[in-house]
Amino acid sequence: MSSRRWAIVGELANSVPKSIREPAKLGGAKPAALYHRMERLQAVGLGEEAGKRVINRRQEVLYQTPGSVMRYGLRMDDPAAIDIYKRLGAVQCRQSERDFVRGLESGEINGAGPGKNAWLFRLVGAPDAETLEKINGHVEAIAELIWSSAGQDNPLIVMSGVMAPVSRQDDH
Repeated sequence: MSSRRWAIVGELANSVPKSIREPAKLGGAKPAALYHRMERLQAVGLGEEAGKRVINRRQEVLYQTPGSVMRYGLRMDDPAAIDIYKRLGAVQCRQSERDFVRGLESGEINGAGPGKNAWLFRLVGAPDAETLEKINGHVEAIAELIWSSAGQDNPLIVMSGVMAPVSRQDDH
């Protein structure tokens, strides 16, 4: 999936149905540039029409994703899925970079205190099985908090993450 389509899916999954104009504005693109991508998303079941509305006497088609929480249907430990996850990871990392830069330039950064809305970190550790279970539980809880905020009229945040085992030999 292209990073542009990834951004559209993320925006549509986050909230009430939207016209193509809204994810275009968030992504800094022209709406006309996204219609083909929306058609592709509809063709694979990641987007669907959700009605119409009139803005300034012009009718707009509204779109949504099939659900607000979507997960990949492939297991990461399935050898047939490795190439797919490699591509998805690369797209996600590129999209994360764009999201972070847009956030820094937005003028809405809060870098401290309980309302902090921006983080940048890379953590390296060697957790035992019990600690890894706790980490996964916390990540799931964070994801649920973000997913359950979908559709609210608050400023959007994007949180991306990558966790993968690496060989200690890779550190050289």
